[in-house]
Order: sequence, then C-alpha cells, then structure tokens
Amino acid sequence: MKESNSKTVLLKTVLTGLFTAISLVLFLLEFPIIPGNSALKLDFSDIPALVGAICFGPVFGVTVELLKNIFELIFKGLGTQMGFGNLMNFIVGCAFIIPFSLIFRHLTKKKAFGEIKACIIAGIISTGSIVATGVVANYFISPAFFMYFLHINISKEALWGFIGSASILNLVKGIMLSVFAYPISKVLNKQLESIRFR
Repeated sequence: MKESNSKTVLLKTVLTGLFTAISLVLFLLEFPIIPGNSALKLDFSDIPALVGAICFGPVFGVTVELLKNIFELIFKGLGTQMGFGNLMNFIVGCAFIIPFSLIFRHLTKKKAFGEIKACIIAGIISTGSIVATGVVANYFISPAFFMYFLHINISKEALWGFIGSASILNLVKGIMLSVFAYPISKVLNKQLESIRFR
C-alpha cells in the first residue's frame, strides 16, 4: 500500500512539473483577439491545468495555474503590468478549472449523466463562473492597479469598457476550454491507466 501511494505521489509530482512546463510554453504563445485592445490576449495555457484537474482533482489544476504564473512572472519580469496580468490569469483560470473539475468528476462518478453531457453541463456553469468572476475581479482590482502602479484614475466608462472586453475574452476562453477539455482528458486518462497497471 505504501509503495502504491509513493508511486502515485511521484507520478503526480512529475506530471505537475510536466503540465506546468507545457502550460508555461502555451502561456507565452498568447495573441490578441479584441480589436483595439492588445493588452487582452487569448492563450491556451489553462488547458493543461484543466485536464490535470479532471484527472487528479482541482488542487492539481490550481497548483499548475499558480506555478505557471509564478514562472512566467520570473521569466518575463513585472513589466508594465506589475503582475496584474498574472493575478487576473490565475483568478479567472481557477474560476473555470475548480467548478468544471468538481462538477464533471461528480457527475461522471455518480453516472447520473454520460461523460459528454457532464462535460456540457460543467462547461456551461464554468463559463458562467469565469465571466462573472472576471467582472467582479476587474471591477475591484483594475482601478487599484491603474491608480497605484500607473498613477491613472480610470473613469467608470473606461473601466466598464475594459470589463466588457475582458468578459468577451473570458467567454471565448470558457468555450474553448469546454471544447478541448474532454477529448484531451479522455486520451490522457487512458495513458495514465496503462502507467498505473504496469
């Protein structure tokens, strides 16, 4: 039993490092999708964290999200954003990963729904979560960031314009994660099962 537990811990540790590395590389390949707002960029770095959360639980996914943002901050430095982008990426990433993995794992474990239906339900709820969390986080964090780091007193109109753009980005990200999460996790789970039984 102890040997089995130690192997599981070792496997999770190795996979945490691997998923973090993949996530970091994907984080560096970001690109803007909102016209006129180059600061808001879409990336695929949440996919490894989400897949890991589905396979191993939300703590695994949150750990990958945290490490990814820490290493990205170390490699690229604070820059003009002073870590604001990393903080928001972590917050909205967790806002999707945690509910998706919990709902998906719960529904599939109870076998109340098929895996595809469970993925759709989890995706809809989690997409709502990432958009709502992004609105709240941007409303409270953005003005403080502009005030204390950029010394700009942002107007309400500009703030809501930024929140609107960020909400579009988060909506696209939520849909993208929902589409890619299930097939990738399905393939990975099969590979992990073969590793566990060797």
